[in-house]
Parts: sequence; C-alpha cells; structure tokens
Amino acid sequence: MDPRREARDTFVLGLTGPIACGKTTAGDILLELGAGERIDADIVTHELMLAGTETSEAIRERFGDDVMQPDGNVNRGHLASVVFEDHAALETLEAIAHPAVCRVIRNRLASLAGQGGVVVVDAVKLLQSELVTLCREVWIIDCNAETQMRRLMENRGMAVEDAKARLEAQPSFEHDVVSRTIDNSGTIYDLRRGLEHAWQELSV
Repeated sequence: MDPRREARDTFVLGLTGPIACGKTTAGDILLELGAGERIDADIVTHELMLAGTETSEAIRERFGDDVMQPDGNVNRGHLASVVFEDHAALETLEAIAHPAVCRVIRNRLASLAGQGGVVVVDAVKLLQSELVTLCREVWIIDCNAETQMRRLMENRGMAVEDAKARLEAQPSFEHDVVSRTIDNSGTIYDLRRGLEHAWQELSV
C-alpha cells in the first residue's frame, strides 16, 4: 500500500498557481499517483453560486438581478465580465465569496481528519487565504506568459483583451510557505514527470 495512505494523519497538500497553467490537470495526475481526495475551490465556488445559498443572495444584493439567471443561479460568465473590468467590484465579490469558500473547505477537511493519506486543496488564492495554514506543503503549477495567453484564447475562447484582464487580476504567488514550483509550459507528459518526481519526494 502507498505509505501516504497509511499515514495516521491527513496530509494536506496545497496546490495553486496562475490561471491557465494547469492546476486542474495537475490535480487529476496527483489523484492517479495516490492522493486520496482533491478539494477544488473553483467547484466549491460554483456550488455556492447556485440558487438559494447565502452567497448567491449576497451577490444578488450587491450586483443586482443582471448577474442572475432566471433559475436563481448566479450567471458566472456575466458576473466575470463585470468584475474583471472593475477592480473594486472584484474585491467586493472576493469579500463575499472567499470566506464562504474557506468555511466549506475547512469543514470538508475536518470531516477527513484522522483518515490519513493526502488531500489536495486546489485554490488560486490559497496563499492569500487562511487555508494556507492548514497545508503541510504548497506546490505551485506555473507556466510562461505566452503559454497562458495561448491557452486562454484557444482552450477557453477568450478574446485578447479578456485574457489580458484575467492575467492582470491574478494574485501574487510569492510566499515563504511554497515548497515547490512545477513548470507546465510544456506537454502533459512533462507535467506528469515533474509531478511524479515531486510525489516521490513528498515528505509525508
């Protein structure tokens, strides 16, 4: 059995990095390598923006019905177009969403306490949140700016200006707790090799 699964205490591995650098793909590979579970902050955010949650109602109150769908869910695409053109609006949205996301992730981690193994917490703003204090190690998945722009335009269908706005809104990834930076400017095979090497050296 993988020694990471035999560990008495859950090992929380933080995974972060800039947009379009491949955190989700890296998380998929880590699950294949033996991580027991991944908690994706983006998925948590999407869940909190469904109809009837405190978060979606707070977003409606602040940004109005224009950012809501008829079914009561937040129209994430329209909301993104609003906040990525207005730094103050982005800060307001983050003040609403981030505490709620952190609470959900903390509760999920608490439910896994004592089960052992590795739990990956994937969050773009990990280093700016309280969650970083729960991580035994933090890995950054990075890539060069040219690759970021290409992926945003080709994979997500963004126009040049929209892609630039997303890049400009990215947080800093400089932090003393960062254990390792893995470059993903190349192929998925290169990423897998880098992750395999890092996984073997994981100090569980």
